[in-house]
Amino acid sequence: MLVHPTVWSWLHLEWLWFLATPLPNYLSNITVWEGAVLPGTVTTALILKYWRQAKDKQIVTGFTLFAVTVGIHTQYWGSTGLHIFTGSIIIWPTLAFLLGNRFPWPLAYALAFIGTVLPDLYGAGAAAQWTSGWFYGVGGAGFQDGDFVTPLLAGFASGITHVIGEAARKRGYFLGVSHTHSMELPESVTEKI
Repeated sequence: MLVHPTVWSWLHLEWLWFLATPLPNYLSNITVWEGAVLPGTVTTALILKYWRQAKDKQIVTGFTLFAVTVGIHTQYWGSTGLHIFTGSIIIWPTLAFLLGNRFPWPLAYALAFIGTVLPDLYGAGAAAQWTSGWFYGVGGAGFQDGDFVTPLLAGFASGITHVIGEAARKRGYFLGVSHTHSMELPESVTEKI
C-alpha cells in the first residue's frame, strides 16, 4: 500500500469539503452551465475576436455602462425571481444600425450578456446581503434565463439591423463610412463650392 488509509480518508474529507463550498456547488448545477457559464464562454470568445475591430470603443463602453446602470436601477424581485429591464435588446441593434461597420454586430451578443449578467449578479448579492453563496440564482433558469436569452435576441436583432443599415447606407440614407462609400462629397457639390 502506497498511502496510509487515514491519508485517503483525510483527502476524501477535504474533497467533500471543497465540493460543499459555494462556488463548486454552484458550478455543479447543469442549469447554471446553460444559463451563465455557456453564454459567459461565448462572450469571452466574441470579445477576444471582435473588440479590436470596433472603431468607436468609447461609445460602445459608454452604452455598456448605461445598459448595466439601467439594469441595476430598474430591477425588482417578483414571485418568479429577479426581473431586469434589459436595455441591451434596444441599445445594441440600434448601434449596429447606426454605426454600420464601425461596430461589429456579433459583439452585441457579448455586450448584451455583460449588460444582463452584472445587474443579475448585483441583484442576487443584494438579496442575499452578500453572504456566502449569494450568486446561486444567477443563470439558474438554464436556457430560459435572461442571461441566456437576452444576448441571443440582441445578437439576432443586431445582425438584422446591421444588414438594414448597410442597405440604407448604399442608397444614401446615411452619411458615414461604409465599405462602398467614403466621407468625400460628391463632385456636383464640390463644383458649386
